[in-house]
Amino acid sequence: MKNAEKIINYLRAGFSSFWIRTSEHEFVKEKVYPMITEFQRKDGGQYTVKEWNLIQSGNPVDAINQLEQSDDLTVLFAYNMHWFADNVQVVQTIKNQARLWSSQGKALICVSHTKKIPPELEKEFVLIDLPLPNGGEIESAVTNMGVDTSEDEEKQIINACKGLSRTELDNVLALSVVEGGGKYSIETINDHKAQVINKTGFLEVLPGELTYADMIGQENIKEFVGDTITNPRAKGIITIGPPGTGKTTLMKAIVGEFNKFGLSINMGSLFSKFQGETDQNINTAIEIISSIGDCLVLIDEFEKQFAGSQSDGTLDSGTTRRATGRWLDFLQNRPEGVYIVATANSFQGIPNEYLRPGRWDTSPFFIDYPTEQVADAVLTHYCKKQGITVKKSDKPDLTDFSPAEIEALVHIASMRGITLMQASDSILPQAKVMGESITQLREWAKDRTIPAEKFDPIVRRKLKRRKVDV
Repeated sequence: MKNAEKIINYLRAGFSSFWIRTSEHEFVKEKVYPMITEFQRKDGGQYTVKEWNLIQSGNPVDAINQLEQSDDLTVLFAYNMHWFADNVQVVQTIKNQARLWSSQGKALICVSHTKKIPPELEKEFVLIDLPLPNGGEIESAVTNMGVDTSEDEEKQIINACKGLSRTELDNVLALSVVEGGGKYSIETINDHKAQVINKTGFLEVLPGELTYADMIGQENIKEFVGDTITNPRAKGIITIGPPGTGKTTLMKAIVGEFNKFGLSINMGSLFSKFQGETDQNINTAIEIISSIGDCLVLIDEFEKQFAGSQSDGTLDSGTTRRATGRWLDFLQNRPEGVYIVATANSFQGIPNEYLRPGRWDTSPFFIDYPTEQVADAVLTHYCKKQGITVKKSDKPDLTDFSPAEIEALVHIASMRGITLMQASDSILPQAKVMGESITQLREWAKDRTIPAEKFDPIVRRKLKRRKVDV
């Protein structure tokens, strides 16, 4: 409520145009209205609240006229004004009247789920975001349901409800009690929360189905994450390596291994062709992540986030650069408990300052193609899952095979009912197809990254040059 409480100070200072960004209109009526009407000014005056919406009148100018014709100290709440934000009459009338409203103690407060303030009015409006319910509000809602819960169960329920709006919170808690037979059902809450988050189109809930048992190798990363992820100050890690080396799978395995609430961000879907929507999407993503708090956030193919960020901004009115800056500011100042993991197939396009420790807990980890020993273990792992017995005479040369290609190899053999050696004829390793770019990536990684394996090939070459006994 702190942001909402600022409205009083703004009104006292003479501000006359506000834009409240929220989808919880009933919350505004229940909490913000009384806060304004109950406040008494030093001169003894009190504010009167009025409201306008499309049902009352289809003409948005009527809302502004209603405010003009009202008594002094009137605050008019206009709902979903974003539908008419580009109306020339609306823009010009607000611009003409804003100073007069200020002298009369009047104010126009637009309430909308999105920010769509016309450029001509950017300096007239004060933008106020109403955050999602915090832990205290959720705890009150849980307690008010009157369901007996232990202290540990209550903590689990509160954590599960983070990221829901106030309306969703009440409905989901009631549903969970119904489906839980009089007790809260964490599964019901999590299922609904996943639906809400997935509907955004740019955030997706990661199932905790994988664990470290599903990942072969990459022991340096596993050890580092295990030592840091439970610390609330931990920020996260970024991994770089050729496609198919298991970067994304490892990140998903971290979710299940440490029982984290996992989110994946589709960076491409954050960007919209509609003016202002990209900024709104990023703000929504950050709001959801921040309200959940204790979670893991996966940014896959991190390098694509920077596509166009080096341009001068003339092609997209600076949207890409502004959005990238907003997101990277969040990376630097993320809330405690938010653990961000990122993958990249290339270093190209990523500014060096975004790879340094400080934005992450460590320098980037480099995930290369598996060593012979790791490749054999990966082959055995997938053969066991497919019910295939590995014979020495049937084992193909796995040099330059990525874990993804080994999985594909076993899949082909199982699907076609042929030997692994025969199946290998259908696989052209990317290490050969993309040999030059992978060599370039390895050269870049030598002095800039930490190997994912205890004895990565790059490390072995370094140790050999230094004549260290390994």
